[in-house]
Amino acid sequence: MNVLAISSLLATLVILAIGASVLLRDRTRRTYTAFAAFTFMVSAWHLCNFIAMVTGEAMVKWLALWPAATIPPVALQFFREFMAEPAIGGKRRPPRTTLAWTFGAYMALIYSALFRPIHEESWFLIPFGIYVYGGLYRCMFELYQQWRRTPSRVAKTRIRYLLTGGAVAITLSLTETLPYFGTAGPTIGNVLTILYLYFLSQTLFRYRLLDLNELVGKMIVLGTLVVLLWAVYGLLLAWLGSGQEGLWLLNSLVASFVILVLFEPVRSRLENTINGWLVRQRHELRGRIADVRRELSEAVDLADMTKRIMVGAEESRRITHACLYLIDSDGAAYDLLGHFGPIAGTEHFEAAMHRPFLSRLREGYVDADVVTREIQNLEGEEGAEQRERNELQSILRSCEAFQATLLVPIFGSEDTEQGPWLLGLLGFRDERLEGAFDLDDIDTFRRLAEECGRTIENTQSYERVKDRDRLAAIGEMAAGLAHEIRNPLGAIKGAAQLLVGPDGKPLENAQESAEWIDIIVEEVNRLNNVVTQFLDYARPSKTEPVTYGTININDVVRKTAALIETDKAAANIEIDVRLDDLIPPVAGDPEQLRQVFLNLGLNALQAMEGSGRLEIISTRRRRSRLGYGSFAEVRFRDTGSGIPQDKLRSLFIPFYTTKQHGTGLGLAISQRIVTQHNGLIEVRSTPGRGSTFSVFLPALGPSLPAGASRAPSQDDDVHSSITQPIEGFRAKQSQDGDVLGVEFDPLTPEPDLPSS
Repeated sequence: MNVLAISSLLATLVILAIGASVLLRDRTRRTYTAFAAFTFMVSAWHLCNFIAMVTGEAMVKWLALWPAATIPPVALQFFREFMAEPAIGGKRRPPRTTLAWTFGAYMALIYSALFRPIHEESWFLIPFGIYVYGGLYRCMFELYQQWRRTPSRVAKTRIRYLLTGGAVAITLSLTETLPYFGTAGPTIGNVLTILYLYFLSQTLFRYRLLDLNELVGKMIVLGTLVVLLWAVYGLLLAWLGSGQEGLWLLNSLVASFVILVLFEPVRSRLENTINGWLVRQRHELRGRIADVRRELSEAVDLADMTKRIMVGAEESRRITHACLYLIDSDGAAYDLLGHFGPIAGTEHFEAAMHRPFLSRLREGYVDADVVTREIQNLEGEEGAEQRERNELQSILRSCEAFQATLLVPIFGSEDTEQGPWLLGLLGFRDERLEGAFDLDDIDTFRRLAEECGRTIENTQSYERVKDRDRLAAIGEMAAGLAHEIRNPLGAIKGAAQLLVGPDGKPLENAQESAEWIDIIVEEVNRLNNVVTQFLDYARPSKTEPVTYGTININDVVRKTAALIETDKAAANIEIDVRLDDLIPPVAGDPEQLRQVFLNLGLNALQAMEGSGRLEIISTRRRRSRLGYGSFAEVRFRDTGSGIPQDKLRSLFIPFYTTKQHGTGLGLAISQRIVTQHNGLIEVRSTPGRGSTFSVFLPALGPSLPAGASRAPSQDDDVHSSITQPIEGFRAKQSQDGDVLGVEFDPLTPEPDLPSS
């Protein structure tokens, strides 16, 4: 019996044991059953190879090709089930295309059995081998695709290890096929296949990335167990000697019994020792948790806080499970806010159902390992109170429900009769070790919980302030809307009453009646404008991102300036337009931006009350309240009376206006349009000297005109004069002066604009 035959036999037994161990854990999970089918098919292939090498029968060689042909579809099915696990997030798909190739391979094998033994010829074996190993490499390719799609850094690392190990194992397993072609080669492919399948099975049980330290630890544990098995069998079977073959069965039985007795305790002791040696980098855990505590000061809401904690726990290399529970609005239960690792046993638990656990949690923390030892001590004492034992067992069940061995409380600043207000709890677990967290680790987690409590209360205070501001804005908007509606209604009522004479009959004077009717129609139109603007503002914005075209903002400013110059209020006002020809392009809707610029320009004209100077400037900026980058800025600077500081904050509140006649929706709508373009509006004003409204829009990139020889600074202004009004379009305004949009005359073609 040669080395290849022995290697195939050992691979059969070990791989079969790996698959059976997974199937015995849980036969209801699709990933487990798919892995078992994969390993059973690989072991069947190795078994047939072993029998074929020992007997040399052609029929056995033909039978060995059937499990080989089945390996690609079952392997692909397993890897797709594995990638569809929630921890990875792939899509579950059946291997339809691979099954078609498998069916073709089956047909070829049936033809070989019935008509001509083509399975012994190289021209068949080479394409058949390409099909088998090509299917396995396809599994690795899909792992690579999932690695590229996975956003989580930890999950990417996990997939990368599996991808690298699988590619190496498949490549080196090709060496086992060399003897079929008359070439000798090393027999390490089966060994690597066994190791890879074992590591792959461990990823099904352990929901944490297999980092390099864990891989080394598992290799040491597995290698030590192999040496132990070899030593026990070798020592007992060495007693046989020559002429004592009758004792072989007895010694084999004794060796197997000794191995079964020693295997589990030796394996557990080795794993605890190796893992304790490799992952005892407690300073890494404490340093990562300290980083998370500092990051929590930047958390803007509970979801952001939860994400930072779970990512920190996942990247700590010392935690395999983590969960965060927060008290609900009623204060009688706790809800799961976030978790890392398997989904916790309960996403909602009533406080009344876990009173012993919560009482112990208030003392500082709950350590499941300590509770377990306390239960064991009580079982060894006679006359121990049953009530105390039941409470400890209830606490232990609560820990199991949370999938955590260490739980720390999150306290608030308010006090209750039982002590500080319990806002929630943090749970942690390292399934690789018993007693994984020492007192220093517990203190680290408790400080993290204290920072969580402060973040939660700060977030709640911020939400209350936002609600208060929102209600205040709604109150001001409602008051403005009521005022804008009440005035026209009063005029309508008075005009309607005047249509009836003192004697209660309608007026006979047609001219006088027409005047009152005109007033009624005018006020009704005014009401309609108010309601239309309000609906425009109240219309919900689109949730999906809007894709705008690329525009030159200078073109929009030119057309806007032409419209402003034709307005009656601009008769005695000097308008100076300065455009930067090097301004970068932006993404936007020119009609919407023209509406914004018209509103800002007409507001400036009204603020100057018939005399003054209006500057309309376009320029480039490298910084704004949006951050650093490239921005296009359009500035409207007037010499009006200015805006008092106490009124600046209210400018963009709907129905807030400083005009005698105006709805106060123009700036609110303008701000909304600019926000939809990912920009902002800034206001600077000095009472008695004037105001400046600036619109900042993110640039798409630099734009240089032909022949430009230098890049002027952002403060250089390129002057542009627009001497002729542009015919064919006009500003569409309400009766109160707010810009509703831009109207174009379809019969008049849009003329060419004068260049700057």
